Amino acid sequence: MTRRSVLPGASLLLGLMAVLVAMPAAVAQVPAAHEPVDSSPPRGELWPLQPLSDDSFAVSTRALALRRDVRMYQWRAETGVDGSVRWSREWADALLETPAALKDDEHVNPGVMPFRGATWRASAVELDGHPVEPALYSHFEDWTPLAVAADTLPPNLAASFREVDGCLYSGEDASVPAIGDLRICWETLPAGPIEGAIRLDGGRWVAGVEPVGRGSQGEDFAFEELGRGYWLLAGLLLGVLLMYFMFRGRGRS
Repeated sequence: MTRRSVLPGASLLLGLMAVLVAMPAAVAQVPAAHEPVDSSPPRGELWPLQPLSDDSFAVSTRALALRRDVRMYQWRAETGVDGSVRWSREWADALLETPAALKDDEHVNPGVMPFRGATWRASAVELDGHPVEPALYSHFEDWTPLAVAADTLPPNLAASFREVDGCLYSGEDASVPAIGDLRICWETLPAGPIEGAIRLDGGRWVAGVEPVGRGSQGEDFAFEELGRGYWLLAGLLLGVLLMYFMFRGRGRS
């Protein structure tokens, strides 16, 4: 009995099938969405390309946004229905104006605020190597306190402020503030992982119908692009195999 050899085309087909079967398992070995690979930003996480800086106070951080909140301790005058005046003291983020008719020598607010509140927002944010439309995360409001130490301030400010509970305070005693004392705090809008349906549109990530939220991206998101590449490669290999058989058949005829 003669032994029939396996056709080269059949061997190629068997090899192709083995590759297609093994590829999903290989994809599953890719690190999860929240795990960094080398020094590149992790998959599934918003990544601001440049840090944000409040140069006046030498405060810098990498985040979606940085906010400086400035409050001054001031007098506030309130008039009752009977015409009486009640004075109170509060931390305010703007100058409190006292009506001219109520002004006296005992309740006097400073005429200026030496510093104002400000907000800085990241101009370029990426997710898995693609730029992100700001509208995708603009609804985030989970501001997080950013502690600042007085010894990191520029010399001209270090002499005027001291650190209290992560904020800067200009007075003698934070528990008993005086009129005109300043309290300056910083907050950040953190970067990091998100959850929700997003899509690539012209090479940029945009939000789907529902707004995205905070969290850790699921495995399906992390492997969405890998799965797409897998099927493209499978189609390419099948096309090559089909062309091989077509030309092989023509050669025999």
